[in-house]
Order: sequence, then structure tokens, then C-alpha cells
Amino acid sequence: MASTAAAATQEPTVRVLARGLRILKAFQPHNDWLSNQEIAELTGLPKPTVSRLTATLTTLGYLIYSHPRGRYRLNLAVLELGYFALANQGLRSMARPLMQALANREDALVVLAEHDDMAMLCSEVCHSEHSIVSLRVHRGSRLVLPYSAAGRAYLGGLPAAARQALCDEIARRFPKDWPMLSKGIALAASEVAQHGFCITMGSLENGVSGVGVPVHIPNAPYRYALGCAAPSFHFPRDHLEQEIGPALLAVKRQIELPFTPALGQATR
Repeated sequence: MASTAAAATQEPTVRVLARGLRILKAFQPHNDWLSNQEIAELTGLPKPTVSRLTATLTTLGYLIYSHPRGRYRLNLAVLELGYFALANQGLRSMARPLMQALANREDALVVLAEHDDMAMLCSEVCHSEHSIVSLRVHRGSRLVLPYSAAGRAYLGGLPAAARQALCDEIARRFPKDWPMLSKGIALAASEVAQHGFCITMGSLENGVSGVGVPVHIPNAPYRYALGCAAPSFHFPRDHLEQEIGPALLAVKRQIELPFTPALGQATR
């Protein structure tokens, strides 16, 4: 009964979302501007429903309204969604062979992750093909933001104001551990500024050490990070500083290059 009731309460929301997506899909290159009546005819939705949804989509930034025309068109927020989808796919396809080569060479775990609330969501994960010890991280795993190497690298790579705002939220969400976390995040920011990468020693999981680097691409410069981790006995600190950090930086630069027009043009 409870699950049936929950499904019943969710159904209207899902239907509204589906209708909103139908409206966005109605816009094509040949019909740049559309009125509510035209959208209703293209989607088969009642005009009052279309009017409510176009108003909401305009408020959210997905549509823009022209008073002189009395019509709507797609706004930049839709383009940003498409860009993020393409960029994520491009990043994954570009990053995976580089990540796998590093994972195999260092007998380690390498992840490409993106910020999602209080976590770093693993978009791509590469385990060493000959590792005896396998860390329990897979594509779709969520690494706790302020504890993981990727999360601290992400935080360390943020502009100061954005980092402070996110740290305020971390302090609210992790009050018990905040005194320890604040020191770790401050150290990560200092290391990223000085070396381009940061080091963690057992902060996410006891007995596991790692390196993180922020990854910056146009239109999504503060979104992604790379992490490389292994059992601490395999990754002593001097190895992290002298070998893993520079190697992960090299992977980062190779990933970023195709997404950086100025750099790409300079090499032609």
C-alpha cells in the first residue's frame, strides 16, 4: 500500500517533467520562435498546460520570451545541458586510455569524478589489470567530497569565494569532523596552488593514500577532478609527491588540451 501511494504522489510530477521535455523538444532549427498555441499544436498538449509550463521553463532559464513577438525560444541553459553531456562523454573517451595506462603502471585505482552536492560522482573508473588489491570503487560510486583526494583537489582548485561558500556548507553538514576537515581542505588548496595536485593519507579510508588534481575545461572549469589511490604501503608519501602527482598532472593536461581552443590552435 505504501509503495502504491508513493507512486501515486510521484506520477503527477513525472508527468509534468515529461511534458516539459516535450515542449523543449518542440523547438527545431526551422521554428526558432514559437507561441503557446504553436507549441500546443506541435506537442498535442492543452494550451493552458503549455502556458503554465512555458512560464515555468522561462523562470528556470530554459526558455526566453520575446514580448514584441509574443513567442518563446530556447535559452542558453538548454545549451549548457547539452554541452555538459557532450563534454562528459568526450572527457570519458579521452580520459579512459590515459587513466588505464596510469592504473596499470602504478598498480592503482584512477578515477575521473564530478562534483555532485557533498560527493564526487565517479564518471570513469580504471583499476589496474594485474592488481592483487582491488579498492571498492566503480563507475557511479560516490566519494565523500571533503574526505577523498578527488574531492579535496576539486575544492583546492576552486576560486577562493566559491571554496569558502562550499566549505560553509561542509561545516554545516559535517559539524563533528569540521575542525579536522578544514585543516585538510586548507592544506589541499595550498598544495594545488603550489604543485597542481594534493595528497591524502588515509582521509577517505584507513590504509589508503592518494593524489587528486582538478580538471578544468571551458564552460565547466570547476566541475571535475582526477584521483589516483592505492593502499598506503604501496603509495608512500615520497612516491605520491615525486611520481604519482606529476603523472596525474600529465594525464590532466592531455585531457584538457582538446577542450582548450587557444592551446589547440597554438599547436597547429
